[in-house]
Order: sequence, then structure tokens, then C-alpha cells
Amino acid sequence: MWLNDKEASMTANKDLKKIIRARQEKTGESYTTARLHVLRTREVSLDGKSLQKESIAGYILKCNQTSIRVHIPESNETLTMRTNSVDAWHAVPGQCIEAIVTNRWTWRGVAYASGAVNRLWTNVRALGLEPLPLEDEGFIDLTAMSEPFEKPDPYAEMWDFFVSVPRKAFKFHEIAWGAGIAEDPEGNLVQDASEISGYDPSGARQLLTKTLSYDLRCIDAHAHLGNLCFDHWPKVAMAHYEVGIGVGDLSLGRDFNALLPWGYIYNRPYLRCLHGYGLCLWRLGSVDKARAVFERILSLNPIDNQGIRFLWDDIRNGRHWKASDEAEKKPTLA
Repeated sequence: MWLNDKEASMTANKDLKKIIRARQEKTGESYTTARLHVLRTREVSLDGKSLQKESIAGYILKCNQTSIRVHIPESNETLTMRTNSVDAWHAVPGQCIEAIVTNRWTWRGVAYASGAVNRLWTNVRALGLEPLPLEDEGFIDLTAMSEPFEKPDPYAEMWDFFVSVPRKAFKFHEIAWGAGIAEDPEGNLVQDASEISGYDPSGARQLLTKTLSYDLRCIDAHAHLGNLCFDHWPKVAMAHYEVGIGVGDLSLGRDFNALLPWGYIYNRPYLRCLHGYGLCLWRLGSVDKARAVFERILSLNPIDNQGIRFLWDDIRNGRHWKASDEAEKKPTLA
């Protein structure tokens, strides 16, 4: 009896799972690792066409409208994978990627492939990037730099806690802001993108992804890419912010509790990413996590140039994200 397409696909999937589990028993590998090895060598039938599929795993260097440039650490190769526009749009420079490749070729010394994205996730520590240097600015007494927040201001108690003693302050390297990247060390592609983002978002995205193709550690490029997606694709925006935060965390470490004052412009990209990330969490319903992110920002920059205390107070009082408030809550490029 002939099977229809759906039944054939289900049968093929069951057979594939059996082969993967057999390899697991033999090698002790995880299901994911065993699956990658099986798919590299197994010929799979798809809609009546026999294709040699190969699974690749790496991280994303650059995204265009219909292609993704991927570095594959296992083979130390870089591959430009052509895929559909949805895959390319949802991919984020600096993310890890697992993809299925159906064809490979070389053109003028450049390796190309066609295929589809299987999985995207963020693990910046796995990319092997060198952390950006931090410059120690010494101890700062914030009470001498700002008017105090006093009761009945709901932020007053938190402010008092953050400024009770002078605290050490640091600032990021200029690369975080986009300076010193690309062919012109005096130029700044991120600032160029910011100037055209209002009327040419596609052009701005190209400049930002170009910046990251030079150096994935440009945190501001991640922040601006997130802002471009924020209105219509909050999950994609959140992934951009998450990568930017991950790059910053390579420098800060896990237990960083000093200051990152907004007054140092190279700190602003990291604070922008945290701001956008917290807004996306709130918008998508992860309220407790959003509150924790906002409190983290306030601890790093208690003077609160971004107005985070108002968002924190909204969440603290149980206010939900409302579409009518999006313009007010949208992260800024200032």
C-alpha cells in the first residue's frame, strides 16, 4: 500500500529517531549531538526528492535579506548560507545557529550553501570573543553629582541604598560604542545608521550588520538593531539586545556590582541593550524578569538618565504593558 506524503514523512521521522537513539547508545552522545552526526551522513527523502542533507553548527557573523554568514568552529570555515527571508530576518549576528544545508558550492573563492535554519539561540561565551577592556574610573560619590531622590518618590529608598557609600565606576572600550571600527578609524557606522534609521531602516540595518561583520563586540550596533525591530518583532529585538548584553557581560563578569555611569558615552550601548531587553520581557509577559532587569540598570546607573525608575514603578504597581503606551516606552537612541 502506498503512503501519502504525511504518512511517509511520519515514517521517515520515526526511522530517523531510531537511528539517532541507536547511535546514542553506542557513543553516549546527547540526542542533539547524535542527531547532527546522523544527518550529516544520511540521505533523507523530502517531498519525493532525495537530498543529501548536512547539519552545521556555528555562530552568525552577518545577516542579509536572504542569506546568513556563518562561522563553523568545528571545521574553522566561514559559509554564506542562502535561505528564505524569514530565516534571514529572524537571525541575529552573534547568535549560535544550527542549520540544515542541502547544497554547497564555491564562487570566486567564497564558500556558499543553501539550506534552512533549524535552531537559533544565544550563548555569547561560546563564541570565543576577547572581552572588551574596562577602564577603572575610581570611586565616585553620586550624592555630590546629583540632586537626591526623596520621599514620597517611590525610588527614594532604592536611591539611598545605591549611593550610601562611594562606589567604583568603570567605562567600556570605545568599540562598544562603534568607534575605531571598519576601514575609517575616525568614522562610526553606527552613528551613520542612527541618522538614516527614521527614513531608511533597511539601509540602517545594512550599516549595522556591516559593523558587526568587522567586530561582533560593537554593543551599540546590537542595541540599534534591536530598536529597529522593536515595534513589530519584539522577540527578534530581544535577541539583538540579548547578544549585546552578553558581549558586555564578557567584560563585567558574573559578580559585577560597580557603576557604569551614563555620563561615559561608551557605557550607553550596554545600558541601552538592558533597557530594550527589559521592555521586551515586560511586553511579552515576563514581568518578574523585566523588573529584575530594570533594577539591575538602576544599580549600574542610579542617577537614571533613561527614566527606568518610572518603568520599575509601573511594574511594581502591577501595571501591564499597553499597546497605547508603546511610543512612550520605546527605547531611545539618545
